[in-house]
Amino acid sequence: MQFEKSLSVSELTAQLKGLIESNYSSVFVRGEISNFTHHSSGHMYFTLKDKYSELKAVMFKGNNSSLPFVPKSGDDVIIQGKLSVYEARGQYQIIAQHMEPAGIGALFLEFEKSKKQLEEEGLFDKSIKKDLPRFPRSIGIVTSKTGAALRDMLTIFKRRAPQIKIIIRSALVQGSDASKDIIAGIRELSVLGNIDIIIVGRGGGSFEDLWPFNDVDLAREISKCTTPIVSAVGHETDITISDMVADFRAPTPSAASEITTNHFIEAEQAIHNSRKHLMNLITSKISTFWQLFDNYSERLILQKPKNVFNQHKEKIGHLSKALLLSMKRIVGLEQSSFSNLNTKLNALSPTNTLERGYSIAYKEDRSIIRKPNDLNEGESFIVKLAKGELPAKKISQN
Repeated sequence: MQFEKSLSVSELTAQLKGLIESNYSSVFVRGEISNFTHHSSGHMYFTLKDKYSELKAVMFKGNNSSLPFVPKSGDDVIIQGKLSVYEARGQYQIIAQHMEPAGIGALFLEFEKSKKQLEEEGLFDKSIKKDLPRFPRSIGIVTSKTGAALRDMLTIFKRRAPQIKIIIRSALVQGSDASKDIIAGIRELSVLGNIDIIIVGRGGGSFEDLWPFNDVDLAREISKCTTPIVSAVGHETDITISDMVADFRAPTPSAASEITTNHFIEAEQAIHNSRKHLMNLITSKISTFWQLFDNYSERLILQKPKNVFNQHKEKIGHLSKALLLSMKRIVGLEQSSFSNLNTKLNALSPTNTLERGYSIAYKEDRSIIRKPNDLNEGESFIVKLAKGELPAKKISQN
């Protein structure tokens, strides 16, 4: 009878285990992680699911320790592994050997490859990074002229150090041509010769949006640029290759403006503190002398030696006058020093240059015109004066 050839549950499970594990020793599966647990042993247990089915999965410590990201429930991932049967329950599962985020997984792998390559070239070495000038006179910015990041930076520069000259080189910051445009912007600013710092960056975005800043050619351009470069890409948690190779990494574009103007604020605060300390010292000295005067007065009144009293009174009067003169002289010197420093800072302002009768010519895209050949005949441009702007047009020189 057929029933005499029946298999036990264990036998059937063992046969299925052999079939499954021999035919599915390496498979790629895409799905969404659910019921994710990272056990104290280091192993990861979770379910991989799609709209219609679920698949139990495990990734042992030896395989998950080198993951370039931290998986969690809800992540869409691609897993490479082998199918196995858990005989005690008669369930099949996938033992994951590699995992990467779906969609941007390829970008993650390219990112790691580029990072390793540039690290081997020595581009991340701290010893080759240039120091930022303490008091920059001019700063170049390579970013989108329409982005909120630029508006935020300009607002901070105007508030903290309006004397700094800002030169903007508008560039693409997203898409396939962005990295080449950023490279061109860095080169254009660096050859000007009068820029102390270059800020390169953009506001926040997805991993794909920030991808141009992971370009190896851009990284090499940043490394070889003779002008110190601050990388200010995305939010504080976003890390790009540009951040790693730049001379200084700012967590946000706004932070880049604050970092490059910190010494101006510190110098201003130091002057304020010194002036306050000096005034306190003078006040204390005057108080001490008046107390001394009162003590002498009381002693002389008790002893009633009129001639001694008058002598000390006259001496104290002279000392008081000398002290007041000395106080005025010291205060005057400090005010003069403060005024000179303030005058020097204001002298660096491009606005003062315009007040002396100079002007700046811009193209309609706000780029600076440096020589006649920058304009085509008949091309319109703008002349910026100390008070307002004038529209103009290039005419024939014949």
